[in-house]
Amino acid sequence: MKETEIVIIDDSFEIEDPLVVELGIKFPDANITVKNNPDDGLKYILANLSKKIVVLLDYNFNTGQPKGHDILLRIRNHTSLVYVIIMTAKQFTTIPNNELVDFVNNNALAIVQNTSDTKEIVSIVDKAIQQLSVRVDCALEQWISKHSEDDQKKPYLLTSDGRELTLRDILKEIRTETSLGQKLERNIIMLAIDLLTRDKKQLGND
Repeated sequence: MKETEIVIIDDSFEIEDPLVVELGIKFPDANITVKNNPDDGLKYILANLSKKIVVLLDYNFNTGQPKGHDILLRIRNHTSLVYVIIMTAKQFTTIPNNELVDFVNNNALAIVQNTSDTKEIVSIVDKAIQQLSVRVDCALEQWISKHSEDDQKKPYLLTSDGRELTLRDILKEIRTETSLGQKLERNIIMLAIDLLTRDKKQLGND
């Protein structure tokens, strides 16, 4: 099963579009999906949160449909695992300042022109996939998603001050970069290094 999803949410794209073809050539192990309706695109993303997901999200849709800005905020209500690249035919100077601020605060990886060179967009997607592969919180969220809802809600860790944390609590601490979250993230990395060196494992290529 392909674990990486590249989702294009754009009402002007089709599966045979040159960008889609180029993405398929560059990332043969990824599942590439095109959704012309933003709500359908959002539903697809939320149904696949256990995977690594990179989204190419159009800024403007037909009248009556949510804007790319709204879809990004809805995605962030559920997860920060997904990397979102905003695509627009507009000049950047015409995008409202409050929306640009939201793009930054909600970790939009990039904003690119629809008319940009295909290779440039593919390069940004490649960067996103590489970053997803190495982030501790993303790896942890994928691991947590493989547990049942009941297991995710059970106390998993007892802190030195007596707090009981579930798996989701641990992820939240890391994502919000609290002092405890930073310590947990550091400990996860150190544990992985310790296990790797202690067992003299060889690093794979995947």
